[in-house]
Amino acid sequence: MNLETLIEEGEKVKASNTKQSSRGGSYISGEEYEKWIAKSIIFLEDNEEEFSSFLIEKFKRASEQAVGNSVRHYNTMIGILKALHETE
Repeated sequence: MNLETLIEEGEKVKASNTKQSSRGGSYISGEEYEKWIAKSIIFLEDNEEEFSSFLIEKFKRASEQAVGNSVRHYNTMIGILKALHETE
């Protein structure tokens, strides 16, 4: 597993698990989303010596509120993965 794979997976998960809220917004939920978040955290922790601890913690904080809430949490997580990938 690598950052590129996690980014690609995240984009697929978002595309297939985004739902519209009755209040007009959208959110992401489902087992695939939970699994992608967990895999991402495992990868970041396994490679913590390579990445900013601040960004790893920011990813984790976003993940705590991500499932069933607005896509802004997803945007934070995918943004962190993309930034880390671009600066590798």
